[in-house]
Amino acid sequence: MNKKNKQYVPICFIAALIIFIAIVFLMAKGKIEEYNDLNQKTIRQNTELQNLEKRIGEIETENEQEELKLKSIKPVYESTGASGENLAVYGNMFEEIIKRAQSNGLLIRSIEYDMKPADDPIYMEYSDTYNVCQLKFFLVGSYSQLQAFLNGINNNFEYLTSISKLNVTAFRANTDYLLINLGITLYSKKQQK
Repeated sequence: MNKKNKQYVPICFIAALIIFIAIVFLMAKGKIEEYNDLNQKTIRQNTELQNLEKRIGEIETENEQEELKLKSIKPVYESTGASGENLAVYGNMFEEIIKRAQSNGLLIRSIEYDMKPADDPIYMEYSDTYNVCQLKFFLVGSYSQLQAFLNGINNNFEYLTSISKLNVTAFRANTDYLLINLGITLYSKKQQK
């Protein structure tokens, strides 16, 4: 090799080395930035997770307090203008419906009854032949508990009944629980004189 070419070899080698180091530096810089971004994201997510776990604990405590409140509510049986005549006819029916609601896990907040429901067509047309009692239940429970209760009333109840009203609202503190307004009308044939 001539002397001039020999002088360019170290310069080319140094230039190639500088270019190689620059490329490695640029690649490493990108990876370092990615690592820092991932690290910051992980820190933020861990903070969010801790906040969510704290909130879950607070909600569970609130739910336990609400459940204790619900369990402490005593049923209120209220007559809405019923005279009490023929009420004894429905004693077994009342007891059976209450047992079924409780065995399905529903909490009975209150029951109202009306022995002369003006809006019932059977009572209006055949009051001399049939006793009619309209019940209004105010219940608390889950969807599956309500479903099991209604299936039992509709399919396996030995008395003639009609479900006349059903309004369901989610409980504010815990949407797993429902507030249920349920109207059931009971019928029995009067004894002929």
